[in-house]
Amino acid sequence: MGNTIVSFAPGYLAAKSSVPAEEYMPGMPSIWGIAGDVEPYSYSDALPRPLAHAATVADVDAYPWPSADAEEWDFAGMHWALSNDRLHARLSPSWNPVFSQLCGLFGMEQAMVNLRWNKAVIEAALARLDDFYTMFYSHMLDACGDQLELFGLGDDFAANRGLLIRPDEWRRLLLPLYAKWLRMAKDRGLRTLMHSCGRIVDVLPDLIDSGLDAWQTVQTHLPDQDPQSLKSRFGSHLTFVGAIDTTNILGLGSPEQVRQHVDDQICQLGRGGGYICGPDHTILEEVPTENVIALYSAIAGFRQPGYTLE
Repeated sequence: MGNTIVSFAPGYLAAKSSVPAEEYMPGMPSIWGIAGDVEPYSYSDALPRPLAHAATVADVDAYPWPSADAEEWDFAGMHWALSNDRLHARLSPSWNPVFSQLCGLFGMEQAMVNLRWNKAVIEAALARLDDFYTMFYSHMLDACGDQLELFGLGDDFAANRGLLIRPDEWRRLLLPLYAKWLRMAKDRGLRTLMHSCGRIVDVLPDLIDSGLDAWQTVQTHLPDQDPQSLKSRFGSHLTFVGAIDTTNILGLGSPEQVRQHVDDQICQLGRGGGYICGPDHTILEEVPTENVIALYSAIAGFRQPGYTLE
């Protein structure tokens, strides 16, 4: 059983002048100047923090921001790849964060301090991110919109108990950007999907009103995000993607518990459609192989009237 959704992205042609593709190694700086402290089969820490010492708007403006000019990106290659795939739902790049990018650029602690005491540098960086992503999406949709089925956004701005910033700040600083980009996609007739971890239930109505069609990762073990509540409140407006507990079930449970969890989640979130079953986060190396096999076999084997086409 393969992926039902596959993300396609253009290559960054400007990178060829500095780091040839054959010389690129994990851990080298991204286009944002952020290098990852990479561990195989794990997550990475962003190092260094290039705007950690930015104290003024001038410091932010002096940073070498990446270019979103069309000639800097291989949209022709992306179009070719999209046009040659008819086996999957075709998704645009889906990890293009705003809040997480701020934390990567400033460092999380400094970003939070600046949000409280030096909003001008945060707003200057947000303006740069806005300019970049808006131009990038415009060029991408012009070049590849006819081949895409799903437009993707991705940003992490919540922890297990709620947002990492106040809801009013989230609505003031972040929501207008997400809403603009979702509308750009909807105007092209595309469906929209957003990755966002954590307890974001309090702002799901804002995202739905802004044009969001599908939410991934859907961590149903978090407060107020149980599957019954999510389906009841948002099921007529939103498709859920994920919801299989990687922390407590896949990582710590037995294969039988995994199979039962899959059945339960499909029955609760998939009633009448609107659910794409899968893990609620990356499956890491320590997850037992037999649990991964149980996950995929349970999904592939699920059959029930009102939930599946067969």
